[in-house]
Amino acid sequence: MEKSNLNLSARFTRNTKGNLARLCCALIVGVLAMQCSPRQPLPEEQPIALIPQPIQLQPDAGQFTLNKETTLHSKGKEASGVAAYLADMISDASTFALKSDSTGDASQNNSILLEISGTGGPEHYSLTVTPTQIHIQASDAVGLFYGVQTLRQLLPAAVEKKNKATEAWSVPAVSIQDQPAFAWRGMHLDVSRHFFSVEFIKQFIDRLSLYKFNTLHLHLSDDQGWRLQINRYPELTEKGAWRVLNNQDSVCLDKATTNPDFALPEEFFKTENGVKVYGGYYSQENIRDIVAYAQKRFITIVPEIDMPGHMNAAIPSFPDLTCIDQGGWGKLFTVPLCPCEETTYAFVENVLSEVASLFPGQYIHIGADEVDESSWLKSKPCAALLKEKKWKTSRELHSYFVNRVNAIVTKLGKKTIGWDEIVDGKVDSTITVMYWRGWVPNAPAVAASRGHNVIMSPTSHCYFDYEQDEKTTEHVYSFNPVPEQLTGTDATKIIGLQANIWTEYIPTVARLDYQTMPRMMALAEAAWNTTKDWNSFNERLQQHYSRLDQMNIKYRLPDLPALEKHVVFTDTAQLALTLPVGVVETRFTTNGGEPTTRYEHPIRIDSTTTVNLLTVGSGERPGNRYTIRFEQQTYLAAVSTQDLLPGLSCRYFEGPSYNSVSKIDAKDFKKQTVAPNISLPTYPKANSFGLIFEGFIDVPAEGIYTFYLTSDDGSVLQIGDRMVVNDDGYHSAREVSGQIALAKGVHPITLKYFEGGGGGSLRLLYKGPGIDKQGIPDGVLKRSK
Repeated sequence: MEKSNLNLSARFTRNTKGNLARLCCALIVGVLAMQCSPRQPLPEEQPIALIPQPIQLQPDAGQFTLNKETTLHSKGKEASGVAAYLADMISDASTFALKSDSTGDASQNNSILLEISGTGGPEHYSLTVTPTQIHIQASDAVGLFYGVQTLRQLLPAAVEKKNKATEAWSVPAVSIQDQPAFAWRGMHLDVSRHFFSVEFIKQFIDRLSLYKFNTLHLHLSDDQGWRLQINRYPELTEKGAWRVLNNQDSVCLDKATTNPDFALPEEFFKTENGVKVYGGYYSQENIRDIVAYAQKRFITIVPEIDMPGHMNAAIPSFPDLTCIDQGGWGKLFTVPLCPCEETTYAFVENVLSEVASLFPGQYIHIGADEVDESSWLKSKPCAALLKEKKWKTSRELHSYFVNRVNAIVTKLGKKTIGWDEIVDGKVDSTITVMYWRGWVPNAPAVAASRGHNVIMSPTSHCYFDYEQDEKTTEHVYSFNPVPEQLTGTDATKIIGLQANIWTEYIPTVARLDYQTMPRMMALAEAAWNTTKDWNSFNERLQQHYSRLDQMNIKYRLPDLPALEKHVVFTDTAQLALTLPVGVVETRFTTNGGEPTTRYEHPIRIDSTTTVNLLTVGSGERPGNRYTIRFEQQTYLAAVSTQDLLPGLSCRYFEGPSYNSVSKIDAKDFKKQTVAPNISLPTYPKANSFGLIFEGFIDVPAEGIYTFYLTSDDGSVLQIGDRMVVNDDGYHSAREVSGQIALAKGVHPITLKYFEGGGGGSLRLLYKGPGIDKQGIPDGVLKRSK
């Protein structure tokens, strides 16, 4: 596709009676034209589009043709292993097989040379493609493998289809020098909440290798299922791997009535004593097979056995492992293992001994998150241990448990990883901390200052089970894993980053594909190359959709760009859409039903109307749904005021677990201040609080104004008697926009916000006639004396 077609948009045009210049300049949102026919294949001379972007890349003239006469040269056992991988990849997609030569002599034309030179840092490689030769040189075998993955992306997308059909392949001439920024580039997969097959795990490993991830963190046990065969304790999988459908399954089945991606796969059901149960587990032979497959692709698999909490799949078979000899649920989490009885550590050592024998990587993840410690305080052995150690809290028992298990892991020749709750106590600095609690921003700094290595996987950017919107991929791409406050030695403790896929509501491969792609590709580049260029990445990403199609990955289709969800007009409006690469067509309806009418030309809107849209990808695959509210308004009249002062009045409230701005109560009022703009003040200390900003906004001209409100948690914006943005309720940080027709002058403005615990952000931007999207300048927001 030509470069001019890569910037695509949706447009709304509004017609108002009166001044023609105002009609042309102020009320038309820009648009680039594109027909709505299915996109055509990219030409053979397509631009080089690599993800992650190499550190140095120089395109050259010409191309290399790979065909039945091409010879593949390698020298040495390690290089030969990578060469075998490349040969298999080509033969699977081609009518021919590469001629192999293990002498390393590549003097003749039409050859590929793979060699390990030992120069450069870890995982470094260089790739040179000329019209006569492809040469990949690397410091080690893994670098050589990454050079092959770059070559894989330089080949046409059809190389991903194992149909043994293509007679020749073209590779653009290029010179590349490359090396990753971070040592840990990981993806996590929870197979406990919902189970996934060995075949899919291998497919997932293949996509990890394509985008140069090097770690797969498998979450193998949790309250909802134990997925790893342990020979010493067969009950763990005989009983713990199967369940009667739970509340998470019920949510999925309810969603499946309108979206088949939520239907639980029948292959993971069986009937036991007349009862249908769901689940599955990996035998030790399965694990050896998966590990061997991953090793050939230089992926390290890190097993997680979550403890002492999240053990409810094991405890029904071994209730004496708890302090109260029974499992079950507390207020938030399940009853954990008892940290004060030696039987616990015997069980843990027996389990982890088998885990260590199956996974050759250096790490074992022990979880240690979300522990309900209340049962520990009912235990006589724990009371005795607290007294002996002169400890005061159950948190010290938590640290004791982590340190005891760390000693077991160390004895097994492995290193321990734990979720960042472990830094709430005092644990051995050899334990690697995996940071996830985005609402505890100082946890990475605390861990680094104590000597821990840290892997960054915060909820703010790296929880891929969270729902997506049109900003999600860009948000992930922007992630800098090294917190700004970390410098010097502490900064070097950040060894990498990882995204987590919790599968409570992800029961199928199709749903997992949707939740992970394409934002997994954005994370891959954030982990590999610290130079950020969103526009470049987005252009390259569009050329990868055809590759994902060939791999049968049901990725989230790209969004219709620049699509406002609330459009205000005063006379008539027009909805004109353009389709991004990856979207074949868009369907719509204006009657509130299912979108079935194919969009072919702009839609005229002459009254308040709601338009429902559905994008469609290749193979009639349903994509993203949008609801756009077109609202016909008159210009809101300005109010008469005198002697206004800069800033807004801000009232602060502290209350019990607010879950809506409507719950902000006058009895919870604490203080009133003056706010120069709409943002979070520094003084809130409570986990749950509310803010009410009140005053006036002075707009310089009559027109349609768009307000962009970002908040975590809920917020609502009202101007005069009109609701502009309503984003109430619990949610993570997100931007929601709304529009309003305003006459020139001063208008009352009220913004309400609540924080329910777990973070906090608040920002208001706007745009209007002659005003690009920006923060509201000083002097525009005012208050009464």
